[in-house]
Amino acid sequence: MQERTQHGERWRMASDVLWLYALQGLNYLVPLLLLPYLVRVLGVGRYGLMALAQAVAQYFIIATDYGFNFSAARRIALHREDAREVSRIFHGVLAIKLLLVAAGGLALVTAVLLLPTLRREMWLYLAAYVAVVGNALFPVWLFQGMERMRFISMLTGGSRLAAAGLVLWLVRSPNDAALATLLQSLGWLAAGVAGAVFGARHFELERHPLERGHLLELLREGRHLFASNAAVTLYTNTNVLLVGMIGGNVEAGYFSLADRFLRAVTGLAYPVIQAAYPRMVRLVAQSRTQALRFLRRLMTVAALVAAAVGAGILLLAPWLARVAFGQAAVAVVPVIRAAAFFPLAATLSGMIGMLGLIPQGLDRAQSRMLFAAGVLNVAVASVWIHHAGAVGGVLSMLLIECVLTVAGVLLLAREQNGEMRA
Repeated sequence: MQERTQHGERWRMASDVLWLYALQGLNYLVPLLLLPYLVRVLGVGRYGLMALAQAVAQYFIIATDYGFNFSAARRIALHREDAREVSRIFHGVLAIKLLLVAAGGLALVTAVLLLPTLRREMWLYLAAYVAVVGNALFPVWLFQGMERMRFISMLTGGSRLAAAGLVLWLVRSPNDAALATLLQSLGWLAAGVAGAVFGARHFELERHPLERGHLLELLREGRHLFASNAAVTLYTNTNVLLVGMIGGNVEAGYFSLADRFLRAVTGLAYPVIQAAYPRMVRLVAQSRTQALRFLRRLMTVAALVAAAVGAGILLLAPWLARVAFGQAAVAVVPVIRAAAFFPLAATLSGMIGMLGLIPQGLDRAQSRMLFAAGVLNVAVASVWIHHAGAVGGVLSMLLIECVLTVAGVLLLAREQNGEMRA
């Protein structure tokens, strides 16, 4: 009976991984296919401005996520047989996220009205914020906790493809940067609305009155993960802004071109992380030793794949840049080569954090570690970008991922040693 249960869990996880790879392919392939067209039509400078607006929107996405993608998913994974509790979590998390969206929208409008730099591109920033609304509505944490990830692929894949088609049809000149941003954001919004409605109906989630104590409990549970996500932006999203402020819009465009490509490659590990997360939560509850053994096996395979991908990037950088970025290829090649080892470092640090630290309840320790790394990145990147432009921004990100990998391993080792002594 136990073998049959384990076989079923492995099959469900493998199925989720395959569906998530389909989603991940669309999430990264569609923007990559749009890159040459947008750079050609908008120009590198206007494309850089669009990237800056989307980077600002990413801060609001982090704020509205509030760590629920892991804290709520963890809670649902533990209570997925209790329909009433799942319903309470669903409606509570969604209510909090919508309140955060409203507060974020007010903050953005205020900033746009007060700051002349933002006011000049007001419609660009407002168009980017539409993606924040869509992301907040989409209950990825519900599907992840219930281990039904294929629904995410079907719902988001169609909306992204439709948005890409509209971009190719309607965006025709450098003056269409705001339109290009809005169309891409509408893909997020369509997926968000469809995901919330479909999730509630498919899992038969009944409406429950919102309870103040329950909402506060959800907020408390996610606060350290929110701090972690906010800290992550200090060494990922912030570098786009730093390159733009220090190096200018064109350098920001080059950095964004390379960053999107590298994120697509690094994202190969994310479906495995998402699919394995609920299982890691349950394994930790049963046996931490068994959970760490499972994590080591996953990381070994992931490291080999990521190292091979990094070697391929190093060798094929000129060809990849020419195919993906067209006229901007020459300027992007050094940026891509600078990050040849980024996939390996980012994959290892991501798996250690999301599959090692969070399932074991080390949210607070991880948030402190990420915050320290984020502060270090801002200091290092500010200097390196000044001397090397977009290349400096990528090298700083690579350094931080290596630091996080080492720190995460040491933290897990300390936790395991402490448990053995106890």
